[in-house]
Amino acid sequence: MEFLKDLNQQQFKAVTHDVGSVFVIAGAGTGKTRTLTMRIAYLISQGYDPKRILAVTFTNKAAREMKNRVMDMVGPSASQVWMYTFHAFGLQILRRHIHVLPYGYLLNFHIIDEDDVKVIIKDVIKSLNLEPKDYSLKHVRNIISLYKTRRLEAFEFSEEETIYLGYVRYLREHQFVDFDDLILYTQELLKTNEDIRTYYQQYFEHILIDEFQDTDVIQYDIIKMLGISHKNVFVVGDPDQSIYAFRGSHYANNQKFLTEFSANQIILDQNYRSTNDILNTANLLINHNQNRILGKALKSDLGLGQHVTFYTAQNDYQETYFVIDEIRRLKRQGISYQDIAILYRNNALSRIFEDALIKEGMPYKIFGGISFYERKEIKDAIAYIRVCLDPIENFYLKRIINVPRRGIGLTSLEKLEKHAKSEGLSMFDAIESVPITGKSKQALLEFKETIESIQEASQELNHLDEFLATVLDISGYVDMLKADHDETSEDRISNLKELVTVFKRSEGYYEGNMKQKVQQLLDQIALYTSLDKSSDDESIILSTIHQVKGLEFKAVFMVVMEESIFPSEFTLSDPRELEEERRVCYVGITRAKRYLYISHAQRRMIYGQFKLNYASRFLKEMRQQKVEQFTTSNSSSIQKTYLSKGDKVTHTVFGDGVVVSMQEDVATIAFPAPHGIRKIVESHPALKKKGLSN
Repeated sequence: MEFLKDLNQQQFKAVTHDVGSVFVIAGAGTGKTRTLTMRIAYLISQGYDPKRILAVTFTNKAAREMKNRVMDMVGPSASQVWMYTFHAFGLQILRRHIHVLPYGYLLNFHIIDEDDVKVIIKDVIKSLNLEPKDYSLKHVRNIISLYKTRRLEAFEFSEEETIYLGYVRYLREHQFVDFDDLILYTQELLKTNEDIRTYYQQYFEHILIDEFQDTDVIQYDIIKMLGISHKNVFVVGDPDQSIYAFRGSHYANNQKFLTEFSANQIILDQNYRSTNDILNTANLLINHNQNRILGKALKSDLGLGQHVTFYTAQNDYQETYFVIDEIRRLKRQGISYQDIAILYRNNALSRIFEDALIKEGMPYKIFGGISFYERKEIKDAIAYIRVCLDPIENFYLKRIINVPRRGIGLTSLEKLEKHAKSEGLSMFDAIESVPITGKSKQALLEFKETIESIQEASQELNHLDEFLATVLDISGYVDMLKADHDETSEDRISNLKELVTVFKRSEGYYEGNMKQKVQQLLDQIALYTSLDKSSDDESIILSTIHQVKGLEFKAVFMVVMEESIFPSEFTLSDPRELEEERRVCYVGITRAKRYLYISHAQRRMIYGQFKLNYASRFLKEMRQQKVEQFTTSNSSSIQKTYLSKGDKVTHTVFGDGVVVSMQEDVATIAFPAPHGIRKIVESHPALKKKGLSN
């Protein structure tokens, strides 16, 4: 078998394992997917019927790619392998057997998507004589899913349970199943029907599971029911990269599988991605987790490589421009922008780096997310501000007139708009006279009163951040997000608090009264959002660590590594959650191939206020017993310049220049063409004030 020749010893051992269960603990960059696909090819080459091999992964893309790779190795017979996601596998079972369940389903049932789900929930609420405007569809959908998947033991409110029961009844009456049902009904079929369970236990001779560390309780139960009899179950995963508890993944599944399946353990620790100093940093960190499967320590044949750089900035602004300067240096060394990633714990932390990249004309893209000023909650807040500044702004008024929900439907909004046009009024001014009655008219009047209350309150304010805080408070927007209780609410609230920081930091940059200063700031934000973004792939990646799991970059900046931010303050009191935070950090480190920068700031403006921050405990853990290059703003290796406007300086790359202005610890310097105006941290080792000795 030619395809086996390039496997290392541990990969070969895993691929050619005879019978019995195996847990291949495959560290980052160790060839996990390659090992799994070759295992399938090996089984087929040994004479096992491909139709009786079940391989499950988490994405349709991964399933397609795995099947194509196996076909390349052993031929078209590999197309007969059951290669599915968990949901797609469930669908195959239900298309054959769902009629056995006592719910009246036929085999030609319909699968509904998330948009359909929300429409149905709304219809159910109406059918129960409840007011749809009193319920967040997103929140109700989230609660239903949590209850179905056993992540919510009981409903907090009786109305939620009533809606849930109505929703389930609606689906069954209309022959609908949602995505949760594809897994749940499969579990129920196997659990309650011995004939069906025995058939599939005997049918599938080998079961293989990719990304096993991400399985939830129900998925594990399905695997157990199908494979526990013959125990020819081959799972691949890395418990140290189990970071999706908020989606339901169950870390305990890792140990349960080893115990309940009497599984052999094969460790893949030969990393093909990163240099050894990066891997040593990762190993030191993850060793502090007590609840982990021991024995895995990543190593590489790529040499020690560039030392991991640890940087302590005096403040967040300095940290930002340290990153900017280092990116410039990497670019000069031939590293393309697309091979550089700036990683952070949550989305709100992207803002300060976005602003700097925009100012410096460096292309970037938010991976798996939306740019800060384009996020819904930010656009909503700005729309509120614009309406408060000038109520005749119909465009912005329509955006927020029913946010939070006030019971102003599309029909009422259309009547208001038509009436305003006919009377030559703005929609805001037309509210009083629009010929609408009942609850809709009352809701419109309450909206008008809300805007007027903000306007009145703002007359007594002197600071930009106070103005924004007043808007968010009186509008009820933050209260709405708190009430949603979904997995994005915390991030969205953090984004709004970060917008407060933007307003706070803008104090002193603009002149005039409050209205004029706010308008100037909004103009600046509009320029940010309207800047042409690079349409090609030559862009720096900004991302949360969760979004880049499975990816790799030549250079990684892990920023804002500060206590209560990373690890999050919500995890500090729970050892299990703290260990998951450490695994998230581990995933971030192992994305780096050649260059890794880990930075934090001693002072950071958080939600409009400067706070003294401690370095993340993870920094101490990953530096323990490690010889490293430690870069800090207080390090003796860095020449401090203490620059002022008008000072003459010299730079090792840009030559002689003059300081045009200072903002905290960042100097704006005019250099001769072609370099022009540059922003550089004053403590940067490449920069020296003229007249200072070297």
